[in-house]
Amino acid sequence: MILKIQNYEFDFICNIMPELTSQGYLEIFPQDRYENKKNLPLNKYGHGPFCKFTINRKFLGLSGVYVILVDDDIQYVGECEDFFKRFSMGYGNISPRNCFEGGQITNCRINSRILSALKSNLKVRLYFLESSDRFKVEHELISGIKPVWNKTSGKPSKIL
Repeated sequence: MILKIQNYEFDFICNIMPELTSQGYLEIFPQDRYENKKNLPLNKYGHGPFCKFTINRKFLGLSGVYVILVDDDIQYVGECEDFFKRFSMGYGNISPRNCFEGGQITNCRINSRILSALKSNLKVRLYFLESSDRFKVEHELISGIKPVWNKTSGKPSKIL
């Protein structure tokens, strides 16, 4: 299944499906496992709950641009150097440290929004475009679409 956005064709990767328990989605609170010696406050999205998910390992090492759709609406556009790591170790597995100020707030924000969408019985789909021009493509798409989960227009300073 192909998703055409502007002049780009994204491949369907998967429906994002977090780990389940008998009661529903497994909800985790990784911040409880962090030894907070500096007494850092939680970041804006660090309170959770979060979910755990992964994508196929065959995407290890692929760089490009990804799109997250909720139902049929583009919610987020991002770029990555390693697609598998971005999703399986970034968004899909929230590090306890990332829940606190100075951590990767985007991982917490996107994961919690994915979980919230799924708990609302919405379908969350992931698409990917392998590209060596990932910064340019990301910036063009974010500027043109203005996805609601994006906070910036990408990294225009990295466009050569």
